[in-house]
Amino acid sequence: MRRIYHRFPQSIDLDFELNRPFLEVLACIARMHDTHTTTRGADGLVKERMLIQIADGRTQFLDLNDLAPLTENVAEAADFRIDLQRTLLTPEKKLPVKENVFFLRIVDKGAVTECYIAKEGRLGDLDAMDLRTMLKGACE
Repeated sequence: MRRIYHRFPQSIDLDFELNRPFLEVLACIARMHDTHTTTRGADGLVKERMLIQIADGRTQFLDLNDLAPLTENVAEAADFRIDLQRTLLTPEKKLPVKENVFFLRIVDKGAVTECYIAKEGRLGDLDAMDLRTMLKGACE
């Protein structure tokens, strides 16, 4: 089943191909969902978390956990909303630092998967190339 969001941005920031079959890329994306890393920055510990949603009913997004297993519920093409959150961890509290939101469309092209990335808004310090690097790293 195709899972396409009808308001996917018309202007794409980056398009590229992953040398992996569609179902393998879906599995990579599912593994990336709700993961986090903690790094030491200039201000202290920074937690980076990735939340992924998939298009549902052409008008909204659904958490990936609500559509398991992903490889049995998606075919041909899928749109994702990827939220990359950064939080500064202090002894007193957690302070949100940055939030980067991207739309990702993947399309089955046989032995390769075509990917389209569009950033939502201008906020945040990451761009489409950063998301491409994360995807390639997770899938290879």
